[in-house]
Amino acid sequence: MSLMINAISAVGNNSSVYPLIVRDCVIEGPIKVAQNYNETAKESKRMGWHCLREKTIDEFGTSAIWIGGVPFVEAIANKIMKKTTGFNGKVNLKLLEKTKDGKGFKNPAQNIDINIKKFAKLAPEAVQDLINVKNNTAKYKKLSNQKYSAALILPMIAMGYVLPKLNYGLTNILIERDIKNGKLKSRKPQQAPQINVSNITAQNSNFKSLNSMRASSNPNFKGLGSTIATLSHTNKMAITDGGLAVGRVYTSRGKYEKIESAFNSIGMLVLNFGTPEYIDKGLNKITKSLFKINTALDPKIMADKRFLVKVRSNKLILPKKEEEVLDFIDNNPKSLLAKYARKNKIVKFLDNGVRDPREVVDTKKLFSLSENMRVFAAEAKKSNLGIAKYAKTAIKAKSFNIAANVAISSMLLAVGLPQAQFVLRRIMTGSNIAPGLVAAKKKEQRNIDRQG
Repeated sequence: MSLMINAISAVGNNSSVYPLIVRDCVIEGPIKVAQNYNETAKESKRMGWHCLREKTIDEFGTSAIWIGGVPFVEAIANKIMKKTTGFNGKVNLKLLEKTKDGKGFKNPAQNIDINIKKFAKLAPEAVQDLINVKNNTAKYKKLSNQKYSAALILPMIAMGYVLPKLNYGLTNILIERDIKNGKLKSRKPQQAPQINVSNITAQNSNFKSLNSMRASSNPNFKGLGSTIATLSHTNKMAITDGGLAVGRVYTSRGKYEKIESAFNSIGMLVLNFGTPEYIDKGLNKITKSLFKINTALDPKIMADKRFLVKVRSNKLILPKKEEEVLDFIDNNPKSLLAKYARKNKIVKFLDNGVRDPREVVDTKKLFSLSENMRVFAAEAKKSNLGIAKYAKTAIKAKSFNIAANVAISSMLLAVGLPQAQFVLRRIMTGSNIAPGLVAAKKKEQRNIDRQG
């Protein structure tokens, strides 16, 4: 299978972190930095350079923490937990969930008792981890809640408070030096229209819900571990993005930068975590309608010769119901479904090829993959193109859809959102200069005037 197919597959998987990395670091970041410099430099080249430096630190520093912060904290916490208590932090809290009456497990197909019994001989080391947790469930739940709380809160603080404060502190130092050296002259600020910030906040329910996290001095994280135990990396990134929004608004310099920060943060949440999935579904429907080609399946599966041979020979065996997927995977660990469930990180396997009994499988996602394989096989066999040619055509169509999705969503993030933000800035302040830099300049000028 070619490197190109694997790359297209990775970027096209909206459940993975790869499309976010491409959009955020490769496309959105550089374009946003350039646009912000150009916008500010229209009025002041020197302020443009301050904006360039500040935006570069902001974009790429935030991206590094945003992408790697949660898994890094979780990994450190798991090591500490293992060393101090003997617990393996990989045991998913969903396996411990009980019914409301406490008499049975919430999930009869995936719970700690079932997995201990089922995998006792197949994965004895992993089962021992389950037994350790079962023997002291309350303590493990408490430690896990603390771990997940830290994994979400620490990156939020780092992105939303520490990084902006350090970044703005550097700006203050450099602007103060520029003023003293005569590189930035004081001038009477333009009269800006008055905007009631409280009304904007109150009218925006999304921002209000995020801001409520900061308003509470004692946030309650009880049960957090169980809630996010099966969340994907991208879902956890969405949560930290919400925390980042609150932190950015809180640390913003002046009311106009607060409004810009809120506008930008909410826009990024929508465009990063909602829009690409809808674009993907829309493009797949258009392709199906116009060209009678099914593009719901992953390109690397459509390019797999073993898969196509099984389709041609009617030997592709798949579960028929969602309730059957777990047993199917366990009984057929070398099947094509198991292979791509592993590659797409839907199911985690141990080194010996056995499903990891400490993890919980998203059976809906696994069955969806199975159904996509089944539908593609049926339509490929019915096609007049022949199975091989149908697969090649579908790969080309899917590749185009993925490229179009990345391009559309990236341009909305990198061009559409910033340009809308600049329009809002001009309406609020009557200026092209970033309001935070104006506020920083005023502050340092006042400090110098007092000292003089």
